[in-house]
Amino acid sequence: MKKIAFVIVFLFAGLVWSCDDAKPKEKKEDPFKTTASKEKVTDDESSKVSEPAEDEIVKEEVQTIPIPPEQIEKAKEIIASISEDALGTIDGKKKYKLFCTPCHGMDGKMAINGAKDLTKVKTSLEENVAQIYYGKGLMTPFKGVLKDGEIVAVANYVRNVLRK
Repeated sequence: MKKIAFVIVFLFAGLVWSCDDAKPKEKKEDPFKTTASKEKVTDDESSKVSEPAEDEIVKEEVQTIPIPPEQIEKAKEIIASISEDALGTIDGKKKYKLFCTPCHGMDGKMAINGAKDLTKVKTSLEENVAQIYYGKGLMTPFKGVLKDGEIVAVANYVRNVLRK
């Protein structure tokens, strides 16, 4: 009898939980959009009220934070330390698939969690290696996760395959 009561309570809890998901959610505003304001003139010209214009949306420009010069220098050292033969033995596509696809997707266009669309980013190999090595913004640093040669292989894969 206790088992039947437990199952009934469990099923009822699941039903309540699934109904909670069916409730309409509050609409959240996009933090990257702002609304322009237009002035509303009243009878008294001296008191002007500013209201957002719903039909006018102004897009904010996303500022790119430059990679510090010391990180670029480290990236140059990493690239110089990897021979072409050693680089040829590393499968950059496989490493990309394992570590990068959760945010960037297989084609580099998924852009989850603030990740960039890799098909549109125009950066040098040094900048790519530095960003993979040190991370940037929300991107995880792969220093210590991937070997230096693997980081260069992934950067080459992104530059030579995804950006075509």
